[in-house]
Amino acid sequence: MKKGLLIFSMTMGVAAAPHAMASGSTQDLLIQKLTQVQLGLAPADPARAAVLLRLADLHAERSRQLSMKELADGCTVCTAGAKDRDKALTYYTEALSKVPPTSVAKVHLQMGHLYELQGRNDLAEKSYQAMLTNGGMTTPIEMAEANLSLAEMAFRQSDFAKAAGLYDKVLATEGASSQGLAAYRRAWCSFRQGNMDASIAQLQDILKNPKLQSRMAASRGVADVQFLEEVSRDMATFMAARGIKDGDAETLYSLSPEQFKLQQVTMLAREGLRLGQKDQALKTWDYVYQKQSDPKMRLEAQVRMAQLNFDLKNTQAAAKSYQTALGLWGATDCTTATCEESAKGLRQFIVGWNRLENSKPSAELLTAYQEYFQVFAEDEDMYVWGAQAAATAGNYVLASQWTALANKVILAKYNVEKDAAAKKSQAEKLEKNLLLGIENAEKSKDASLLVAAQDDYLQNSVLKQKSFDVQYQKTYAIYQKGDYAVAADQLKQLALNPQGSAAIRTQAAELSLDALALLKDDARIMAWSAEYAGKFADKKADFQQIQQKSILTQSAKLAESQPEQALAALGSFHAASASAEDRKVYLKNKILLSEKLNKITEARVAIEDLLREKTLTAEEREFALGRKVWFAELELDFATALKTAEQMNFAGLSADDKVLKLAMYSELADKDPQQYYAQYLKQSKDDSKKPLIASQLIRLSKNPVKDLETYKMYFKSNNGLYARAALEVYGRTKDRKALDLALKEKGASKQDAFVMIEKIVFLADLKALSAPLMAQTIDTKNQNTIAQGLKARVKLLEKAEALANRAINTGDWSSQLLALDLVARENTRFYNEALSLPMPSGLTPEQENEYLTILSQQVAPNQNTAMMAETKVKEFWAQTGALESYKAFATQNTEWAQYTSQEVEAVAAIAPEAQKATWTAAVAQIKAEESAQTKPTLVELEKARTHLKQNPFMASAIEEALVLEKKAQRKSMVEYLEGRLATLAKKDTEVKEKQQ
Repeated sequence: MKKGLLIFSMTMGVAAAPHAMASGSTQDLLIQKLTQVQLGLAPADPARAAVLLRLADLHAERSRQLSMKELADGCTVCTAGAKDRDKALTYYTEALSKVPPTSVAKVHLQMGHLYELQGRNDLAEKSYQAMLTNGGMTTPIEMAEANLSLAEMAFRQSDFAKAAGLYDKVLATEGASSQGLAAYRRAWCSFRQGNMDASIAQLQDILKNPKLQSRMAASRGVADVQFLEEVSRDMATFMAARGIKDGDAETLYSLSPEQFKLQQVTMLAREGLRLGQKDQALKTWDYVYQKQSDPKMRLEAQVRMAQLNFDLKNTQAAAKSYQTALGLWGATDCTTATCEESAKGLRQFIVGWNRLENSKPSAELLTAYQEYFQVFAEDEDMYVWGAQAAATAGNYVLASQWTALANKVILAKYNVEKDAAAKKSQAEKLEKNLLLGIENAEKSKDASLLVAAQDDYLQNSVLKQKSFDVQYQKTYAIYQKGDYAVAADQLKQLALNPQGSAAIRTQAAELSLDALALLKDDARIMAWSAEYAGKFADKKADFQQIQQKSILTQSAKLAESQPEQALAALGSFHAASASAEDRKVYLKNKILLSEKLNKITEARVAIEDLLREKTLTAEEREFALGRKVWFAELELDFATALKTAEQMNFAGLSADDKVLKLAMYSELADKDPQQYYAQYLKQSKDDSKKPLIASQLIRLSKNPVKDLETYKMYFKSNNGLYARAALEVYGRTKDRKALDLALKEKGASKQDAFVMIEKIVFLADLKALSAPLMAQTIDTKNQNTIAQGLKARVKLLEKAEALANRAINTGDWSSQLLALDLVARENTRFYNEALSLPMPSGLTPEQENEYLTILSQQVAPNQNTAMMAETKVKEFWAQTGALESYKAFATQNTEWAQYTSQEVEAVAAIAPEAQKATWTAAVAQIKAEESAQTKPTLVELEKARTHLKQNPFMASAIEEALVLEKKAQRKSMVEYLEGRLATLAKKDTEVKEKQQ
């Protein structure tokens, strides 16, 4: 829309007839003469009004001409014509009071225009308002002119509501000039006020109504094509701003001037695209495509449709449009210069697609790149991006092809480029892409692609910034393939090439020596290293040590399959001339190889050498200490193992395991481990292991009965282990309190340890009761002593019966048998003794019989008890298998054999004659087995330990020592040897699995 101020510069006198436009000199002469005339006229002269109006018109016209000329000359601050406008306003002002009322409106209109040109809008508005309040002397046409001018002022001030009302007044005035302009401005007011549909309808009315199809009154009735083109173009803008609707394209096409129809619909499509109305923009572009006969415009439509379809996830449609567009490109004479936007669109389509799939390009994207390259074979940037997409997708062959094509295009452009800066830029781009091709080829792991990329660089690079590096990579590949003879010679050439970087030259020199080392070419190693020492001053010491490195490398290669040869190779290493790092590697390798070959003494010497190195890292020191501990273990030097372990961090162990390891070493070294075990109980969260640790602390205690109660809290999850600990304490102290403490924790447990404790306690109680019961007699001195004796005997028999009931409740075979046997024998003895007691003196024969009857009745229960107990005893003896059970239990639980033998011995003592010999023999057998568990002599132990030191990885040597340690009851040593045996078995299994 043209937003300039509509100013009508009248070139005729308000009251006079039109005059032809005068030339500049004539105009100036005329102004001079008329000025003289008006000076000679009296203010009240009737002729003065016409002269004033003519002078005002002439000054106004001259000001317009001067302004136009100044504008044509390109002024920035435009002031020409200002004086003439001032003169014209002076003359118009004086003439207002002299012209007829019917001419006042025309003068005000002219004055309003001039005020506007001066920027005096307040005076201009007053002039226009004066036309509207001229006492009815202003014609409707003149009022329309005033309203149009006021509307234009309001429009420029963005007061669109006020402007709209004034434009409506102009449109309502029949025959008013510039109604087309008013309607056009009215539509813009609606648009600015947000009334989109109204604004579009108003523009459509202009395009449909012949009366409105010209901007100015002079053209009224004749269609102004330029004006209509502007109106239809703005209608496209309004439709897009509102949001394109179905049918908008058809409406716009039908109402636009013939020569602008497709242009305006295309603009609508572009605006829709710009504003993100993808669905409607797509439909509009399709409408353009269907209507358009120009292949180039159809090309643009398909390009836009491809992008829109892609944005709308219509992948197949997008691909089809993209392919159609590429086909149309080939059917036109388009070049990237003549069809720049379409070319950019096609390019951007692929670039945008690539951006979305940047991390995972699809096969369809790569296909789109291929189709693009068939049309645009000279787009080096797209080749580069396509190659990167192909590489990311893992299609390194395609990436290599496109990289090569990109390099070809870039090189061709470089060769024809004349501008030095541009030529440099092309060379830099070529260098970058050649190196990118090598990088992608490296990622492909395809040796042939890498060689091709390297050759491409060496042949085509202009700058050759990395030619030395690339040649090194090629040579290194030869080295990696194992062609050491060729690689060694080429690497030496690179090492001695002064054009290469110092770092790579050094690498080449070192690698060439490694190649020689692998070829076992000692003569050339010495010669080349001496040559390199002279060429590389800052690496002189390194090359002097290179032979040492070669020795280490060869030893390392032999270590896995030929450890003997690997260790022998280390024999030629000269530690004095080696670097600290090489010495550490040498000593580590020597330690590991010596260990592997079971040369433990040599390994321990190497460990000490390593620990003397001053540059050891914390990790290396931990390694050395760990090996020292292990080798000390292998030689059963647990004092050294403990002392060394205390210096270690044990990063691979938990805090609990570290404490237990130190405790183990302490025990094995005959040191007091209690501090470590106590620390474990304090810090550990493992309740399942705490009972074991507490048992060990009780075992080590100097006051085990007290500590049995102290550590009782740790056995809550394992009361059976607590019972075993109590048995151990009892075995050491014979303090029954230990057994009583355990029985308090028994609950319903039937574990062997509790059963054994109950047996021991029962036998002790039985023995304690049997002695006084069997020794008790009745003093027959007088009836008082007899009564006291009977009473005492009855109390003891009651205790015996209670003890028997206790045995029955336990269900233990021997306890029941022994208790019932005692009850049977002692009740029988009591019955017999009671009936044999002397009668009281002074009784009559009748009283004697009565006394005997009463006495017999009183002791009859004892006779019955004895008979029942005796019957039960016989039943027990009739049972078979009891003796074998005892013998088996004794064999399986040698630590309790003494208690078992005591129990069997007690049973043998009361056995029937037919079974006495068998039970007595069993006692002897159990005691013999117990005696067989006697501790070995120190000589026997030392002999087994020496054998184990000499053969630390021999299972039989470990087992031999284990048997003796068990007999010696060295629990910690037994656990340690069992652990070693298990570890050895595990390693043997792993070796066998690897061999399979």
